[in-house]
Amino acid sequence: MQRRAFAQPLTAGCATESAVWLFSDGGAAIRFDGRTWTVPDATLRSLLGAACDAASALAVGVGGSMLTIDEDRRQVHVDRFGSDDLRAVARLPDGAIAVGAGGTVLRQTALGWTPIGGAISDELFGVGTAGTAVWIVGEGGVSYRNITSGWDPRPTGTRATLRAVAIPSIDTAIAAGDGGALLRWTAGGWTKIPSDVTTTLRAAAVVGAATWVVGDGGVVLEILGERIRRVDLGTACPLRAVFAQGASVWVVGSDATRGAAWRVTPSGIDRWGACG
Repeated sequence: MQRRAFAQPLTAGCATESAVWLFSDGGAAIRFDGRTWTVPDATLRSLLGAACDAASALAVGVGGSMLTIDEDRRQVHVDRFGSDDLRAVARLPDGAIAVGAGGTVLRQTALGWTPIGGAISDELFGVGTAGTAVWIVGEGGVSYRNITSGWDPRPTGTRATLRAVAIPSIDTAIAAGDGGALLRWTAGGWTKIPSDVTTTLRAAAVVGAATWVVGDGGVVLEILGERIRRVDLGTACPLRAVFAQGASVWVVGSDATRGAAWRVTPSGIDRWGACG
């Protein structure tokens, strides 16, 4: 079963209270309960981003695809909103927010999904949340922050496509993207962080007091204040997702046909699958 689970291009993942879920672009959803990998939903789907809360996993992808997995009820719900590709999703206290092609920004509440992008027309690749605070980033270095009356564009000083953003605190954000672009937002605006890499950075997540950023060539960066630490997973695989499970950090990677996952804990690194 494990071999089957990782014989696909993994693109996203997240953790509920009881399990880790991984998703793929053209493959099946897989689940890890701490001991065993299973394929509870074998339907092949093109999913590009994922976010979990305590009891459910939400994944979004090509053609407005939305997949919700309810752990408590053991149910899988499939939905679609429009036809634009959705590339990233993040949880909010009362729902979720997803972004994607053509400036698509969708807000989920108990009443369903609603477009809230307004006049945004940029290609969007990343969204990060902390409480009710939201940042979105995309092509050409664009970034937007939510305000009461809409979206506030914030110049980043780069033209590199930004593919991920994470929010370590209400006053700070970390964005990452093409060519090793790495930026920090504070009250003074966006400033460049020397990443010392030139490969594409694809995902970012807050884990404890640190922000983890991953990308092509097996690049893993841990950012803690002004300190940046390079973490060696022993791979050159393109890394596509990073997320927390308690104190553990999960990293997901894949080449064209195979996927792999790494779990980084204080005691070491565990690996499943083969990639790079």
